[in-house]
Parts: sequence; C-alpha cells; structure tokens
Amino acid sequence: MAKAQSDLAKANNEADRRRHLSRNYISAEDLDSANLNVKAMQANVDVALATLKQAQWQLSQTEVKAPVSGWVTNLSTRTGDYASTGKPLFALVDSHSFYVMGYFEETKLRHIREGEPALITLYSGNIKLQGHVGSIGRAIYDQSVESDSGLVPDIKPNVPWVRLAQRVPVRIEFDALPQDITLVSGTTCSVAIGQR
Repeated sequence: MAKAQSDLAKANNEADRRRHLSRNYISAEDLDSANLNVKAMQANVDVALATLKQAQWQLSQTEVKAPVSGWVTNLSTRTGDYASTGKPLFALVDSHSFYVMGYFEETKLRHIREGEPALITLYSGNIKLQGHVGSIGRAIYDQSVESDSGLVPDIKPNVPWVRLAQRVPVRIEFDALPQDITLVSGTTCSVAIGQR
C-alpha cells in the first residue's frame, strides 16, 4: 500500500511539473502520458487498498467461535497449519445434541407412540437413563427398487433371502442427563419403549 501511494505521489508531482511548463518545452503527448500515468498509479492505489481491506477482513475471520456448547474432536492441526475455505479442520459435538436412534421392526410400530417413555441402557457401563419417543420415521428405502435411496434411510435387513419385516427409525430423546455421564456419539445402547 505504501509503495502504491508513493508511486502515485511521484506521478502526481511529475504531472504537475509538466502541466506548469510552457507549451514550448513539452509536447501534448508527454503531458497526456504524465496524466495517464497518474490515473494508472491511482488505480494501483485502489487495488492495494482493496487488497488491504480483504486481508483485514480475513484476519478478523481467523478467530473461531463455536455456535454451540460442546467438544472439539478429531483435531489434528498444529501451529502454522493453513485453514482453507470449505475444508473442515475438526468436528464439534454439540453437548445438547445427543439422542438415540432405534431401528424397530415395522410389526412393532403399532405399540410405539410419540411421547411414550423409554428406558435407555448404555452398553458402556450398563448405565440406565430415562427418555421418550421423540419421533417415528415416516419413510424408509425399499431395497427391492433399484433406484438410489436419496435422503430416505436405507436400513439393511439381516437375512436378504428371507422376506423380513422392514426396520423403521425411531428417535428417542433423553429426558435428563446426569452431569458426570460421558456420552459418545455413535456408541451402542438398548431401548425398552413404554418403561421407566
């Protein structure tokens, strides 16, 4: 930025000096050239100023603020590493985002209602927690159709050569979590619906 401003001042000074010369000492072409040089140097200053503003904005974006309370996981960056737009550096697990997804056979769905109590037993430590049915999946992928499942859950039956009941996702919400409990996203538990 300083160099661009210095070049502009020099070009302005040169053009001013030439403008004050009498017509006998400078050609119209030289005067036009000096004036064009001033405009070119002004453009360089404008570009440098825009670059500076962009760099200042990018610097203001280097402070990372989490949108939620939680834990940073899978962090493998070190001092001096570069962060690029659109490339994640770590995962943030929201401390209020835990839930259980149970895959119940379609034949059992008639016994499950939203809001119904659920007893959740974590495999890690055999801890029992209270919850309730938050929602029941309204669509699943039909594996007998050749098309892509898209956004609909594709839950594989256990035995492909026997026609088994489809499994439907049922979301179980925790009622309350003890302060000292450690939950890990993706781990296993068992669920009993209708029990406290």
